[in-house]
Amino acid sequence: MNQLLALFKRGRYRVVIASLLVILLAQVQVFGQDSSSFEPENAAFTINGRSDRPVVIPFELVNNLIIIEARINGSVPLKLIVDTGVSNVLITSLPNGEEISLRSTRTVTLSGLGEGDPIEAFYAERNRLNIGTVEGTNVEVLFLKKDIFNLSAFMGTYVHGLIGYDLFSKFAVEIDYIAKKIILYKPEEFEEKFRKLPDHRWWHKYPITIEERKPYIDVDFKHRPGSPYISLRLLIDSGSSNAFSLYKITHEDIIVPQSHIEALIGVGLSGNVNGYLGRVQKMKLGNEFIIDQPVIAYPDSFAIRRAFELGDRNGSIGGEVLRRFKVIFHYRDNYILVRRNHNFGEEFHYNRSGIDINTPLPNIPLYVVSEVRENSPAGREGIRKDDIIKNINGESVLDMDLNKIINVLQKSKRSRMKIRIQRDSVYKNFHLLLNDQLKVDPKE
Repeated sequence: MNQLLALFKRGRYRVVIASLLVILLAQVQVFGQDSSSFEPENAAFTINGRSDRPVVIPFELVNNLIIIEARINGSVPLKLIVDTGVSNVLITSLPNGEEISLRSTRTVTLSGLGEGDPIEAFYAERNRLNIGTVEGTNVEVLFLKKDIFNLSAFMGTYVHGLIGYDLFSKFAVEIDYIAKKIILYKPEEFEEKFRKLPDHRWWHKYPITIEERKPYIDVDFKHRPGSPYISLRLLIDSGSSNAFSLYKITHEDIIVPQSHIEALIGVGLSGNVNGYLGRVQKMKLGNEFIIDQPVIAYPDSFAIRRAFELGDRNGSIGGEVLRRFKVIFHYRDNYILVRRNHNFGEEFHYNRSGIDINTPLPNIPLYVVSEVRENSPAGREGIRKDDIIKNINGESVLDMDLNKIINVLQKSKRSRMKIRIQRDSVYKNFHLLLNDQLKVDPKE
C-alpha cells in the first residue's frame, strides 16, 4: 500500500489521502496535467461465492433514485445512488463523520451540467470496492472537495455519492423497481438465459450504444397530435428523477410546449439546472411501448452547454420512465431487455404546488421549503423558502418520510391542498388551489 501522504479534513469529513495521478472522466470534463495521455486501469470484479449464481442486492428507492450500500477500502457502509450517467464512483460528501482511505490521489478539476463554474475533486486509483458478495479492485474514485449536491438533504437519508459504469460494465444488471432489488449476473455464465428471454412475449430487446462509459438508446418522439415521430438519441440516466429531458437546441422539432412552467430541473456537477416543464403527445420505445403525454424537462441551453462536449445526444430518459419496467442492462453485448411492470400505466405527474422540500437533518422528520416556484400556487399564497412544513392535508409530517411527502406533492389528484407551516415562532395555514398547467400542444 502506498505511504499515506496527507490527511484531509473539512468540517466533520475525514478522508485519508495518498499519492498522485489524473483521469479524463467521461461523464464530466476533468482538467489536470497529462490528462490527455492518461489511460485508466480496468477495474476487476469477483464474486465471493459461486459465479454461476446471480448476486441479489436490495435497494432503497427515493424519488425514482436507487440507493445501494457499498464499502470503499474497508470503510463503513456508504450509500451510493446507482447512476448510469456516471463514469466513476463519485463521493460527494461524508455527512456523518465517516472515514475513507484513498490511494494514489491528486486534485483534478471537474465540470458538467449546470450554470456554475468547474469544481475541484480528489482523484484516487487502485481502490477496493465491496457490494454484498462482489469485490472490485483497481476501482477509480473521485471525491468532491465541496459538496454541491447536498444529496442527504434532498434524499431524506444519508447519501455519500454515486456509482455507475463500474457496476454495469462488469455485470449484466437487472433492476426490479417493484421488488427493490438489483441482480448482478456474470454475463458469460448466463448467456443462454439472456438469449431466450426475448422469445418470451413479455420481454423485449433493444440495442444500446456505450460511448464514453455511458449508455444511449434511440427513442421516437411526437410533439403534438398529427406531427410525425422523430427519432432521438437519449442517454439512459438512472440518476435522474425526471421522465425525459430534451435539449431543444439539438433538434428543430424539439420545442417547449405553449403551456409550460419555469422550474428548477435539477442540480448538475456545475450547479443548478433551470428550465421548463411541459407535456408532449407521445414517446415510443420500439414498436411495443407507447408512453402517453409524459412530462418533459427542457433544461436551459446555458446550463447544458457542456453536454455537447460530452456526447452527441438529444436529451435523456430517467427514473420516472425506468421505474415502469423491469430492466436488464447488458453493456458487454450492447443491448437492454425490458419488461413492463404494474407502474407502466400510471399517469405522468409533476409538483403542482410549486414547492420543493428537503430535510436538513436526514432520517429526522424535519422538512423545510428549499425552493418556491414563481407564480405557483404556493408562491401566490405566500409560502416562502425556509418555511418548516408541519402538516399536509391534515396529516402531520411526523408520520411521513421524505419520499412520502414527495409522492404527495408529485402525485396528488386533489384540486386543493392544505399546508400548515412554521415561520420563526408563528404558525400559518395555506390553502392551495391546484390545477394542471401542462397541456399537450393542439394539432396544427
